[in-house]
Amino acid sequence: MENKGWCLVVNKQVDDVQGTPFLEMRNISKSYSGVKVLHNVNLKMNSGEILALVGENGAGKSTLIKILSGAIKADTGEIFMSGRQVEFHTPLDAEKNEIVTVYQELNLFPHLSVTENLFFTSYHQTKGFINWRALQEEAQRFLSEFGVHLPVEKPVSALSIAEKQMLEIAKALYRNARVMILDEPTAVLGGEDVDRLLHIVRMLKERGVCVIFISHRLNEIFGLADRYLVLKDGQQIDAGSMEETNPDDLVGKMVGRHISSAPAGRSGHEKSRELLRVEGLSRRGVFKDIHFSLYEGEVLGIAGLRGAGRTELARAIFGADPIDAGKIFVRGREIKIASPRIAVDNGIGLVPEDRGSQGLFKNLSALQNMFMACSKPKWIHRRKERIVANRYVESLQIKLPGLGILVGSLSGGNQQKIVLAKWLETGIGILLLDEPTRGIDIGSKAQIYKVVRELCEQGMGVILISSELPEILENSHRVLVMHKGQIAGELDRQSASEETIMKYAVGGMTQ
Repeated sequence: MENKGWCLVVNKQVDDVQGTPFLEMRNISKSYSGVKVLHNVNLKMNSGEILALVGENGAGKSTLIKILSGAIKADTGEIFMSGRQVEFHTPLDAEKNEIVTVYQELNLFPHLSVTENLFFTSYHQTKGFINWRALQEEAQRFLSEFGVHLPVEKPVSALSIAEKQMLEIAKALYRNARVMILDEPTAVLGGEDVDRLLHIVRMLKERGVCVIFISHRLNEIFGLADRYLVLKDGQQIDAGSMEETNPDDLVGKMVGRHISSAPAGRSGHEKSRELLRVEGLSRRGVFKDIHFSLYEGEVLGIAGLRGAGRTELARAIFGADPIDAGKIFVRGREIKIASPRIAVDNGIGLVPEDRGSQGLFKNLSALQNMFMACSKPKWIHRRKERIVANRYVESLQIKLPGLGILVGSLSGGNQQKIVLAKWLETGIGILLLDEPTRGIDIGSKAQIYKVVRELCEQGMGVILISSELPEILENSHRVLVMHKGQIAGELDRQSASEETIMKYAVGGMTQ
């Protein structure tokens, strides 16, 4: 098998035709069902440039990169590489021109191993005997080149979300990209993984690779990108050098309005009626002896490093994963939550970390998804159903051409808002939010924080799991910090800080 791995990628030099951009997209437009999602967008890149493609969810970023990657075809417009016009009818056409995309929604085979996923386009074409041991050793060596350590023999279904993201990026690196498109690559990664990824991107830049970097994290954009392109409502608002802008100016262009930099609000919370209590909750090898309570009107943050057991704890409370020991009490009554249906029937909802495979039915409409979680069948007049759904569309500022559109065609941020609307319709009293703003733009984040505050004011209790410490600090009344499957510390809002949380998260402090 020909080695097209990391060593070849970092040694590759890409030379532009003198005075000609390496990549250029001219006057790109695209419409769906008469709704224009891109209008005369232009993009230029020289070799070794990092371009930050920014804008709110629904601005047209995903559509633009799908056109460049051959997933969809533009209605009008042209694409040039080194001055040569190219046409992509399929993703394979783009890959033949060494344009590789890592989408926010991952494209992995869950039942195949890490090795099989990494080398899929190579080993499956090899005739005769496949030396799996040699392939696994090669996979281990390749991943280690850029500091990623994954169990190469295990199926992808056994990996965490962050591990799957790193594997997807590794697949792209293995394909010798001359243009690499990264769609929210750090959204599910922890601090060390983010640093490792950004280091890889800088290495690609040094070797002449064009990188289109989509992120809503301004610190990453300003620390990494050379230039920016702003889209809003399908139109190109501005483009320029990162040296000529600043965070406030860029956000203003992205959202078209002022977003307050003030925290979402962590006013003091007096303990009121207990909504949820867990006692001694344990699952062998995942988490152990978890105790905590959640009260009416409270946001309880749960912080910790990747692999600390936060997601698994939420799934166990929701009945999606089993427990080996412990008790769960809802409003003072012990409930044996053996399935998500039992959780919903007792007023518990979960917005999962992986909305793509766990939170939505992508082949159903936005309207159908909003009413999917109702715990008991109920007849609703269709006109009234639409009135209720439109109320959520307005309050959550969901951007969609109509309630009948398939959820799978919406942007990631709008999909997440549909998941939230689904639970609001059930009338639940306890909401578990696992990375609720992953891959969501600044304006949408502010809107979700506002909804959470309003829900708490109405008496709901919210558990907020997030890898973004500012999000935890700005929205939580109390913070639990997990380390290796256990609660390492509990902090009130006065004592909680990024430094203190990290000390507990790495095991440097215990209570």
